[in-house]
Amino acid sequence: MRRNITKIVSQLGLAAGVALVAAGAAHATEGGSGAYLLGTRDSLAGIVPPPGSYLSVDVININGTAPFISIGGAVVANPSLDVWVTKVNFTHSFVGTYFGGGRLAITFTQPVVTGNMTFEGTVFNGIAGSFTDDDTGLGDTTITTSLGFDNKTSHWNFQVSLYVPTGYYEPARVTLHPPSFQVLSFGKNRVAIDPTVAYTYLNPKTGLEFTGALGVTFSAINTATDYKTAPEVHGEAVVMQHLKNGFAFGPAGYFYQQTGNDSGSGAAALQAAYGAKTLQARVFGAGPLLTYSTKVGNHSLSFKGKYTWEFGARRRFESNVAQATVAFGF
Repeated sequence: MRRNITKIVSQLGLAAGVALVAAGAAHATEGGSGAYLLGTRDSLAGIVPPPGSYLSVDVININGTAPFISIGGAVVANPSLDVWVTKVNFTHSFVGTYFGGGRLAITFTQPVVTGNMTFEGTVFNGIAGSFTDDDTGLGDTTITTSLGFDNKTSHWNFQVSLYVPTGYYEPARVTLHPPSFQVLSFGKNRVAIDPTVAYTYLNPKTGLEFTGALGVTFSAINTATDYKTAPEVHGEAVVMQHLKNGFAFGPAGYFYQQTGNDSGSGAAALQAAYGAKTLQARVFGAGPLLTYSTKVGNHSLSFKGKYTWEFGARRRFESNVAQATVAFGF
C-alpha cells in the first residue's frame, strides 16, 4: 500500500502537496488582497512530496470587481481589476524524518505581477474622477515550511508560510497635470504569517481523493498607511478521481472569512468614506480542476488547469480566476 501511494505522489511531483503561496489578486483587506492566494492548496495538498527538488511555474489570471477598496492610502470606488500573476516556486523535500517521523520540506515562491485597474469616484484629498492604472512588478517573497505525516491512505501536512515584504510597493499618488492616479502595488509592505493544516485521503486502488485545508493569515500593520488587516480564515476542499493514464479531475472550492474588523487610521478612513458598518470581508469560490502527471526518465512532470468562479463576496473583490501550472521534479 505505501509503495503504491509513494508511486502516485512521485509521479505527481510538486503538484502532489507542498502548497505554494504568493501575493495575488484582490481580497477585501487593504489593497483588496490578502497575502495568501485563495485556492492555492488543492489536489493532494496534505502530502509532502518524496525527497528531492521540484520546480514549478504557475500562470494565473484574475478578473475582479468590488464596490470599494483602500489601496496605498487612497479610497477608490467601483474598481475593476485584471491581473496576471506568474509564480516561480522552488521546493526541496529533505531525506529522512523529523519531529516525530514527519517529512520536512521548504518552498520558496517569487511572484511577478502585471496588473490593470480602472476605478471611479476616487476620494483622495478632495480629488474625484475616473482613472486607470497599470504596472508590472515583483510580488512579496514567500517561504513555506511543511511537515508531513502518512498513515496508509491518510496524509497530514502542517505548514507555516512567512510572507516577506520584498515586492514593489508605493503609496497612492495623484498627478494633476495631466490628471493621473498611481494606486497599484504588488507587495503588501507588511509581514504576514499563515499557519495551515491540510489533510488528504488517497486510495491508490480506486484513485479516489479527498483533500481539505484550513489556515489563518495574521498580518502585521502597514506602517505607510497605518492599516492593520484583521485575521483571515481560509479553507479549501477538493474531490478528485485519479485515472491510471495519469489524468485526474474533480471539483475544487474555497471560502474566505475575516474574523474581525480591520483597524488603524487607514481602515477608519475607508470605513468612514463609505459609511460601512464593518470592513469584515468574505467570499466563496468553486470550479473544475484537471491534472495530468507522468514521468520523463526518472523525473516527475505534471500539469494543472483550473478555473474558479467567486460568489457571495462582501467588502472585497469578486473574481474569476484561471490558472495553469507546470511542475518538474529533479
